[in-house]
Amino acid sequence: MKNDPDHTKKMNLRSEARTKSRENASVEFIPGNNKIAYHFKLRDFSSKGFGIMVRKDSKVLNHIKAGDVLDMKYYPEEATRNPVSHRTQIKHISDPELGKHQDHILIGLFILEKS
Repeated sequence: MKNDPDHTKKMNLRSEARTKSRENASVEFIPGNNKIAYHFKLRDFSSKGFGIMVRKDSKVLNHIKAGDVLDMKYYPEEATRNPVSHRTQIKHISDPELGKHQDHILIGLFILEKS
């Protein structure tokens, strides 16, 4: 990701307006053959998807790309509810809106099916 010259171009690959995520909802996944689980707060909801914000220097960016399908564990905002696993596709990896979330990348997610 860091060596990708197209990454430096400011692009917005999201297709519709977003609304703010619910408080404390999060997702956890293990990319590729990695042994480390990554956990992120869910953000940027729309009717067709949502995303996570990742620091540009995060090692997770070395293990994922747009189009990847991963088993992800979704944690609801209510602590009394159990997490739910879903097959999820990474729809896009792009810069956030100008002026917002400096030093971060937006990763768009789309749930394909329950695991």
